[in-house]
Amino acid sequence: MTNVPVIDTPSGGAVDLSKVSMTVSNAHIAKTAENEYALKFDYTVSNVAGADIRFLCLYNNTDDLIQVNLTDQEDQAVILGKRPMEGLTLTQPKPLRIRNGEATRRYKVPIIVGSLKKGDPISVRVRLHAPSRYDELRTSVEAPLLQVLLP
Repeated sequence: MTNVPVIDTPSGGAVDLSKVSMTVSNAHIAKTAENEYALKFDYTVSNVAGADIRFLCLYNNTDDLIQVNLTDQEDQAVILGKRPMEGLTLTQPKPLRIRNGEATRRYKVPIIVGSLKKGDPISVRVRLHAPSRYDELRTSVEAPLLQVLLP
């Protein structure tokens, strides 16, 4: 097994995600209980930098760096519920890695459908944000926009 080089981002610096991309697959809305729904999908982070990208982070894994925005056909926001453990952070920053190559993970978030009806199209926007203490240094990767239907 060969060692992969590591690109370390200094504390407070911008994480270079120029060689990182993200795709979303198997996206769908599932009914989880009476009047309860969840958006489920797989996301693949592809790092072609030839090295692991490591940076300090207050979160344990990349799921916590994912931002999901949903809109209905009138471009109105569809409200997301809270994910278990959402908002919990580590007591101090620890190194988080975006490994060289591809990594696929499953993601699930509850949604509040409100007045939406069966078959209504919902646009899904998924982004991965590398954190920074300074907003102007935050870097992001966005998956292509996609659409799912309410079951």
